[in-house]
Amino acid sequence: MLNKPLNTTLVNAALSIIIVILSFYTILWHNQNYLLYKKAQRVQKANQKITALHKQLLSEYSSQISGKSIKEKAIKTLQMKRTERIRVLVL
Repeated sequence: MLNKPLNTTLVNAALSIIIVILSFYTILWHNQNYLLYKKAQRVQKANQKITALHKQLLSEYSSQISGKSIKEKAIKTLQMKRTERIRVLVL
């Protein structure tokens, strides 16, 4: 007779302990997911900055190259002279 209530109490205590442990693991898991999400957001922002700088540098390089090629073509093909001094035009 004493055996049955003792077994029920032990099973209930074990289940309660397991539920508490799983609750702690769930809290830790959610915290780790939150930290991972924050880190992913920081990395994504840094990546967007790098991409924007890369695009800006590519456009500046492209404009420099296109201007340089036009100048070289004008000197070679059209036999124009190089400018010796640069005039400043005040607007």
